[in-house]
Amino acid sequence: MTEPTQKLDIEKDGDTLKIYMFTVQGGPMKFDLPEDFKAVLAYNDEDALTMVKKDYSVGLSLFIKKRAQVEAKKLIDKINLQLTVPQQVEVISPPPPTEEKTVQDFVCGMMLIADKYVVNKRDQATLKRIIGRIKV
Repeated sequence: MTEPTQKLDIEKDGDTLKIYMFTVQGGPMKFDLPEDFKAVLAYNDEDALTMVKKDYSVGLSLFIKKRAQVEAKKLIDKINLQLTVPQQVEVISPPPPTEEKTVQDFVCGMMLIADKYVVNKRDQATLKRIIGRIKV
């Protein structure tokens, strides 16, 4: 079973949903070193920091710096996704094969089998003669 996806509301308990962007470095360093970048959706700063910290070991000393905070509604309004109705595609199945075609295919297939897989030439000729009597 699949769990239903939790839908995020634009507003919750008086806070608006925001996109927070952080850079994370190991240890309390004030100079540039290799860093990680995290973007999370949260309603407030504390929840955002908690979500970022979940990705790292508990005992690890981190220097987390908030780089940006944007309200999700502003971003959604800028994107302005137009929901369109999906076009219906009509699938046309091929017509069923006619009776004559299937019998003819069978006869041709049997002739091929007689040619390729019957080793004895006399048996091959007999089989072809019998198959040739099938009326299409």
